Amino acid sequence: MKAEIVATGTEILLGQTLNTSAHYLTGQLSELGIEVDYHTTVGDNRERLEQVLEQAINRSELVLTTGGTGPTVDDMTKELVAKVLGLKLQLDPGSLERIQHFFSSRGSVMPKTEEKEAYFPEGSIILKNDYGTAPGAIIRHKGKMVVILPGPPAEMTPMFEQFVLPILVRFVANDTKRMYSRVVKIFGLGESEIEEALQDLMGNDQLGMTLLAKHSEMHVRLVVREKNEQEAKVLLDKTERIIRERLKAGVFGTDNETMLGIVNGLLKSQQKMISTAESCTGGLLGAMLTQEPGSSEFYLGGVVSYSNSLKEKFLGVNPQTLRTYGAVSPETACEMAVGVKERTGSDLAVGITGIAGPGGGNDEKPVGLVYIGLATPEGVQASKFQFHGQRESIRQLSVKAALDLVRQFMLKVERSTL
Repeated sequence: MKAEIVATGTEILLGQTLNTSAHYLTGQLSELGIEVDYHTTVGDNRERLEQVLEQAINRSELVLTTGGTGPTVDDMTKELVAKVLGLKLQLDPGSLERIQHFFSSRGSVMPKTEEKEAYFPEGSIILKNDYGTAPGAIIRHKGKMVVILPGPPAEMTPMFEQFVLPILVRFVANDTKRMYSRVVKIFGLGESEIEEALQDLMGNDQLGMTLLAKHSEMHVRLVVREKNEQEAKVLLDKTERIIRERLKAGVFGTDNETMLGIVNGLLKSQQKMISTAESCTGGLLGAMLTQEPGSSEFYLGGVVSYSNSLKEKFLGVNPQTLRTYGAVSPETACEMAVGVKERTGSDLAVGITGIAGPGGGNDEKPVGLVYIGLATPEGVQASKFQFHGQRESIRQLSVKAALDLVRQFMLKVERSTL
């Protein structure tokens, strides 16, 4: 089933209101295996709204609209859906009674204009609104399904979950093929590298593959259409194995897995304690490690050693190292990691030093240069990174890179014990 979401409201086009409904509905439909091909936003203009609705209903089997169900002259969604489908608008007495009760229960009389909210295209399934006055509707007509929902998310979301979702669940259960998807998450590789490695897998009739650039990650979204989940799983599993073989350690997780969650899980399962020494990240790594409950099981604590004097006094970085190689160097990163590991008695330790910008860089050490030291029972080693972007972006990327180094080491330890 192909779906389309049409959001109405000039306030959305002006940027005064964020269209969170499209994001929410797309997620709900995707979980059902319903593919959303189009998002359209249109202002409160009769001619343009009619054109958009006609186009949507002609090209999609399922159309969900949000907004334009109220009592004012610029609320035209139901009227124009009826016109496009060639249906009459009819008064629903039950809806009118509920709207009247809404006002009377608040000690007021229903304005005459509110009566407009009780009219629907003939044959509609009426969806009552428990959080406002404007009901919604579902219209099945000539192989098409149009779902009309109110605009405010506080009204739209419960109406969708209570009335629309159960109908769609039953509907897709009878569909011959459903859409199943999986997201493979990657860190440390660029879009062009990934595309080159996976090029032969793209454009497959059986499998849809899309590269999605996130802030600090790349996601490969896999989509298949199969009769049942088991058949889909076979193809998705096979494709994921190929991706992991080709991209190796670049792949860190799938779907709802996060880098932080994976690292936390590995530290807990292997009963290892970690500590941190941070300069350019200013404690962001420590803050991230303690985001989730239970972090005391694996995180001992950390030192934010922004100045050279604190690197020397609190972490034991050799003054000669700082004079010879500088604060931003692999040598300093290693000594920071070793220093905090020794002082806390942790199993692992991370040392981060770099130039987050916007100033402080030069030709030899440009903005975005970061060294991350990882001290383990096997020794200490520093990795070099050259990040790009604004100050906060560089800091966040540094933290993600540090977590990835810990992840890769923990996985190596895990494999060696098997």
